[in-house]
Amino acid sequence: MKKVCSWCKMDMGTVPVESYFENAITHGICGECVDTFFGPRQINLMDFLDSLDATVIVVNSKAIVTSANKQARDFLHKESKEIEGFMGGDVFECAFAKLPGGCGNTIHCDGCTIRNTVMDTFQTEMSHLNKPAVLIRGLPDKNQEIQYLISTEKVNDVVLLRIDKF
Repeated sequence: MKKVCSWCKMDMGTVPVESYFENAITHGICGECVDTFFGPRQINLMDFLDSLDATVIVVNSKAIVTSANKQARDFLHKESKEIEGFMGGDVFECAFAKLPGGCGNTIHCDGCTIRNTVMDTFQTEMSHLNKPAVLIRGLPDKNQEIQYLISTEKVNDVVLLRIDKF
């Protein structure tokens, strides 16, 4: 699968195919763009994230959401103050995050594709593309199963998590 820089469209070589999209092009960020957008001459991160035509959530190494772009806030029906500083399961309203121990500390968390994919990207620095994930969203009257396709990319000390509906 071909990999290109999301920012400048430079060819970044190929990556192993881990999804069922045979001719897919995945996107990352090249070193020059990292320096430009996240280095000393950086642009405002939120301005950049809001300019993306994608639902993007920024997660730190402790699985805490540090920011989300406008499209993600609209998707989640939440304001920044309801997202920033919270565990991913709390932001997504995972039914299991409400159990004793909270997000990341229940028996169900070991099988959480979203959490495991984000943490794998931190540990291996390998991106994931269009990985199917299921979330059991806890609603007041019943639980709702939601299917997503998730993609991750490590940039400096955070992971960008892209969420697409399945």
